[in-house]
Amino acid sequence: MQRFVALIVFMSVVSACSGSRLPPDATGRQVYGMLCASCHGDELGGRFGPALGPGSDAANMTDDFYRFTIEHGLGRMPSFGSSLTDDQIDRVVAYLREVQAATGGG
Repeated sequence: MQRFVALIVFMSVVSACSGSRLPPDATGRQVYGMLCASCHGDELGGRFGPALGPGSDAANMTDDFYRFTIEHGLGRMPSFGSSLTDDQIDRVVAYLREVQAATGGG
């Protein structure tokens, strides 16, 4: 059963990633919406992947942890180091922090 769930998650990520290309100047919100929201939720509340919003364990993680995880992957999360630039990764991290701060989190 776990393999089946992992396959569904993988297919969701592949589907989300292959639908359209990110412009090099995409905002953190745009990158999140195109690559992250399908697993982490539109409002950072979590779905297949863990919640990233305020009050979540992820809200207490360092920016370096976010950067490393986005670039290299972690657990079921795939790596995005070959599809995102360092600037795009930084913009995603900044977007996460912005949402967390705007709603009283981390």
